[in-house]
Amino acid sequence: MSKAAFLVPAWGAASVALLFLTLPESTARGDEPKLSISGYDPVAYFTDGKPVPGKSDLEYQWHNLRWRFASSEHRDLFSKDPARYAPQYDGYCAMGASLDEAAHKDTVDPAAWTIVDGKLYLLHHDGYWLAKWREQAKEFIKRADANWQAIADLPAPTIVGPPCAASPPTTSVALRDGGHWLVVGGQVARDAAGNVVGKGDMRTQIEQVGQNVDACLKAGGATVNNIVFTVSHVAAPAELDEYADLLPRYFGPPSPQSTTVNMPQLSDPDLLLEVEAIAAIK
Repeated sequence: MSKAAFLVPAWGAASVALLFLTLPESTARGDEPKLSISGYDPVAYFTDGKPVPGKSDLEYQWHNLRWRFASSEHRDLFSKDPARYAPQYDGYCAMGASLDEAAHKDTVDPAAWTIVDGKLYLLHHDGYWLAKWREQAKEFIKRADANWQAIADLPAPTIVGPPCAASPPTTSVALRDGGHWLVVGGQVARDAAGNVVGKGDMRTQIEQVGQNVDACLKAGGATVNNIVFTVSHVAAPAELDEYADLLPRYFGPPSPQSTTVNMPQLSDPDLLLEVEAIAAIK
């Protein structure tokens, strides 16, 4: 494990509710610079040790982005030395930037962050990816730094709308060496009305999660055959294993890159499974 000194947030239900706010937030105000980090205060990560929303009347423009701050003191600190406080890679997902030939820009969750050697890094979301980042931060940073020049001018990620949920988002991202990924945000066993389907029934939840993944794939121009790997958070892995023959139908053929993470309790105690799928699209 890297010996880098981390400052990692402790977040709870309130933070989860803020997940997956996009990095450059779209705006209806013409060519006005876009809002960075969905309006979160970049200085607060250093001074408060947590993500803090900024205020609309406390803004500063830098790198053609609008930055918001929780206090005038924070705005002054940023204006004097923006490079010290701004997140790396223009605020795009640090893990995404590190993936060599698949390096890309992706949206970030303001609650998924680390400070390593005095620099702020934001990730697409927490869970598996943030844990993996912590384990090898120095190596990932080395790769991301090397890749950034090649991906800095790639298009910004595109968020896929309904039927995909807004949180976590499903995004289409351009890769460093060509092609695109559809990053299907973690899907759980909820129906269109938001109700949990199949309480206590792993098979039913697999099927509902699979239907939700399929809907997002179709919305992003992909199918289950385009899935290259998945990340599955599972409350009871042994139960999931009982339905191994069912999984390829919904989540594509087995891949060595696919990962199953044992998570005794998901965001809702009635949920047994959450699956993120990455599909290769042209």
